[in-house]
Amino acid sequence: MRLFWTCLGHRAQNAVAAGMARGATVQTARAVALAGGIALAGCAPLPPAPPPSPPWEDAAFAPVAVDTSARDLFALTPEMRHFLRSDLSLLLHMEGRQEGLYRALRNPRYLKLDYDAAHTRTAAESFRDRAGNCLSLVILSATLARDLGLSVSFQEVLGEDSWGLSGDFIVASGHVNLVLGQRSGVMLGDESQARVVDFLPSDRARGYRTRRVGETTLVAMYQNNRAAEALVEGRLDEAYAWAQAAVRSAPQRAASLNTLGVVYERRGLPAAAEQTWRLALALAPEDTRVMGNLVALLQAQDRPQEAHALSTQLARLQSQAPFTHYREGLLAARAGNWPRTRDEMQQEIDRNPNFLEAQAWLAQAYLALGDLPEARRHLQRAAELGDTPADRSLYAAKLARLGVAKAP
Repeated sequence: MRLFWTCLGHRAQNAVAAGMARGATVQTARAVALAGGIALAGCAPLPPAPPPSPPWEDAAFAPVAVDTSARDLFALTPEMRHFLRSDLSLLLHMEGRQEGLYRALRNPRYLKLDYDAAHTRTAAESFRDRAGNCLSLVILSATLARDLGLSVSFQEVLGEDSWGLSGDFIVASGHVNLVLGQRSGVMLGDESQARVVDFLPSDRARGYRTRRVGETTLVAMYQNNRAAEALVEGRLDEAYAWAQAAVRSAPQRAASLNTLGVVYERRGLPAAAEQTWRLALALAPEDTRVMGNLVALLQAQDRPQEAHALSTQLARLQSQAPFTHYREGLLAARAGNWPRTRDEMQQEIDRNPNFLEAQAWLAQAYLALGDLPEARRHLQRAAELGDTPADRSLYAAKLARLGVAKAP
């Protein structure tokens, strides 16, 4: 299935898809109708109708003792306040609040933040652990900025989605960042120049397109991430609670509806899954993640005509199914065909340079073929792409062992 995450990590950059064998994140498409004519005094426009609600299948899931409200997402702890008032006091005094915080977030000397996509954290958890994915670190940055009286806004990065694997899930991941100050207009004092805080490497953070999102959407992203994490770990009851919260926070965000549909499919509720995915497609008609999940469901139910119509549209939008070359490369590796493994993994990396597993298998192929320089290069890239400190340490250790090997 296909899932969507926000800021999952380098191996799958922030939605949820269903099982790999059966095959979306969703960018919400908004249609705005403008009515012409003269506005009459006293005639206020009617509020927009609420979006249709997905089916709720509470009876199929056990209650969980988890607070999904995210009410403490931006909570400031005494330790965080002490950090700002003590550890950063000199820097903030010399540079100003906005520039000082910006420098502290970018300089490991101060916060010592480590990128860790193991799970999505609140601000307090990220500060305690000094780690988080991009969504978690944006939440932490916003919390610190607000305590300093700085204005903040959030941006969803467009076109930065990439694909990865997590168990039997295909995962698409997007990216968010934070703006300190205002993006336009004039502000006084040390907030006169807006600063973008981004936890992507600088070479990847240039030239991307962004869309401003509100805090409610950011909360829904957090809840959707928590649902996806629980889903991948097989905790369906908890995944349902988080997905339900995400949909209620932002009913028009198709990524959360997609996740909810995957939860229903995994619980054996195909009718609810289909209804939820069709609702998501009504919001985002060209979302390939949702479309892929729905096609797989229709095929499994032996509804070939409906599946064909959708799969034709999916083929038009998606030139090739995710991980086609990766799967072919794995088959070649199992057969000991290392030249074919090398070629297939290279084609996968050409499509998705940040796919950790493909980089690691390409290193293995080059090692088997006796090309140590290329093996080292791709193993180094795998070490850089690790989603967690443990991943990075694992590949760094392999690289160190390879470093003492002599070329034939």
